[in-house]
Amino acid sequence: MPDHDEHHARNDAVGLDIRHDSERDQTLYADIFTALPDRIALVDRGCRLLAANPAFLAAIGREQDESIGQSFMTLCGASALTTLVYRHLGTCLDQGRPIVEDWLETTGDDRREHEVRLLPCRAPRGEVTGIVIEVRDVTAMREAERRSLQSAAVYSATSEGVLITDPEGIVVAVNAAFTQITGYSESEILGQKPSLLNAQWHSRGFFVSLWRRLLRQGSWQGEIWNRRKNGEIYRQRLTIRRVLDSRGKLVNFIGLFAERSASNGTPRPAEHLIHYDALTKLPNRLLLESRLDHAIELGRRKESPLALFIVDLDHFSHINASLGYQIGDDLLRAIGLRLRETIRPSDTLARLRADQFALLFEEIDETEEVVLIANRLKTLMSAPVWIRGHQLHVNLSIGIAVSTELREDRRALMANAESALRHVKRQGRNGFKILASAPDQIAREHQRLLDRLRAALGTSELQLHYRPGMDMSTETFDSVAVSIVWESPELGVIAQERLLPLAEESGLILELGDWALTQACRQLQDWIDRGLKIKRLVVEVGEVQLTRGDLARTLAQRLEDCPAAATRLDLEFSERLLVKHREQIAEVFQGLNELGVGICLGEVGIGWTAPAVLQRLPIRTLKIHSSFIEALPDAHHELAVVEALIAMAQALGLEIRADGVRTKEQQYQLLSIGCLKAQGDLFGEPLNAAQFESWLDPPPAPKKPAPLGN
Repeated sequence: MPDHDEHHARNDAVGLDIRHDSERDQTLYADIFTALPDRIALVDRGCRLLAANPAFLAAIGREQDESIGQSFMTLCGASALTTLVYRHLGTCLDQGRPIVEDWLETTGDDRREHEVRLLPCRAPRGEVTGIVIEVRDVTAMREAERRSLQSAAVYSATSEGVLITDPEGIVVAVNAAFTQITGYSESEILGQKPSLLNAQWHSRGFFVSLWRRLLRQGSWQGEIWNRRKNGEIYRQRLTIRRVLDSRGKLVNFIGLFAERSASNGTPRPAEHLIHYDALTKLPNRLLLESRLDHAIELGRRKESPLALFIVDLDHFSHINASLGYQIGDDLLRAIGLRLRETIRPSDTLARLRADQFALLFEEIDETEEVVLIANRLKTLMSAPVWIRGHQLHVNLSIGIAVSTELREDRRALMANAESALRHVKRQGRNGFKILASAPDQIAREHQRLLDRLRAALGTSELQLHYRPGMDMSTETFDSVAVSIVWESPELGVIAQERLLPLAEESGLILELGDWALTQACRQLQDWIDRGLKIKRLVVEVGEVQLTRGDLARTLAQRLEDCPAAATRLDLEFSERLLVKHREQIAEVFQGLNELGVGICLGEVGIGWTAPAVLQRLPIRTLKIHSSFIEALPDAHHELAVVEALIAMAQALGLEIRADGVRTKEQQYQLLSIGCLKAQGDLFGEPLNAAQFESWLDPPPAPKKPAPLGN
């Protein structure tokens, strides 16, 4: 056996050989190592450092001479990178296959994303003698990927048409809105030049000037006339920009356009989403109110009265219940078409909600003309309506307000028409009533309504109703949406969409909102205590609650008595509030997040919040506006918007939920494009607490009594 001194001499020789080989290897690879920005290290089978480039040494804060021969653990400490390397070291050495894994490096507030590669290093005979560790910073690349996903979602969802060409002007991409506006499908326009849309309206000099400005300044903006596929000429607001790469080379031209009405120059697609009903394509309440304000002002100047009709379809709910929502929807469209026949071009026909329409007639000569119009409506609807083989007879209840005083405003006229409609219903429906009360009388009646609401607060007249939400993929109940209902003995049932404006007007909205939040927390706590499987309860929050109340502090106080409710409670905010109160809402969201309360953004698709804004906020769920869902499965533009919103939610890691699902066809289409969560009439109507408990946990069927013996 060798003596002790000989053994140490051999060890020293091995150490010298290692250092000698290491120095020789570093000389061999110095140029490559020095040039690469990636961190690169070569370790032996014992995970001792044999070579490293300057980027790796700078990252660990050590010099080359003191690092060679040291273990990776000694050099990098007990870091996440060390754990990753040692976890995969055996696999890489024994199986000889490369390993790729992500690593998030956190230094203070700085977070960097890396891709770590472990590559087997082989000797000339093929045996694995060590591994090369490569650490690449991919933060910018991953951020670019995320931005690309977000941009793709916005590109698909925007209501403005987008057209992209290559440097030679050949179309390489268009979005859904382009197809909606021009009539050309993607397959028809790709590979063509934009001149396919040319209406031959502008002179050659116009286009020479356009291109000169575009190439010199990088962009052009203005109005232009183009031609749809069907030959129709239309006007659009167009912005064209050139796109250069990092070396200044031209790579694309991008055109962004919105159609403008030939009469008033208003952009069509975005306005249509906000101001028109998706089902009937008629103006909605928002647009009606705007036109009513304008008509009242015009009537004052001309000293000419106007009439507002509010029309209800009698017993429409029976048709929905017996024949289904598809028949009901088709009937609403047919009624809309019939009602159009009674109005002049200057008048307005709108759909207010469900089975309720409104007609605004300007410059009415006398009350007798109003009576003639009402009778014409009744005569028009006396003929049956044929829907999918069903012969339907529809009667109308009509409330009419006539402006007889120059001091009347929109609110007074609406209240008067609604009061007249209630009178018709109390008299047995299928008729009309005209009210032309003086403004003071209307104001007194409206004030009595507000007084009744004030008296109802805190009584059993106000109730919370609960609507189930579903996971459509498993058809299982997964959430509850809360709404407030006023069951007045005198006025009947007043739903939330009418109740909340009354509460805001009377100054009771904060008190009403606080009451609803308190009741919801108590009910949720009670259900949890009793073992009912409530995963999530969603309560809607209004603008006044957001801007005038300390919402997070108020909720924290309510949750003191309901400690188990916080993690199963979601507050829902309309997307328009996020657009309008971005800074304030961010602070509120943070406070709610600290309480453990989830945040749902409702009515998504109307406000078009940027994905970058959503990414910075602690939002759990996006709820697609019901107007988009109501138009499915036939409306291609609304489908494109829904698909884009789903893609955006998936890119941001958010849950997506559809609001207003009413048919199986809508359910299947949503499932096919990746939306699993939904709520709507298909899954259940809003129920009071007792009814909801029965729905959730129905009593067992009574057992059949056993036959008596002899």
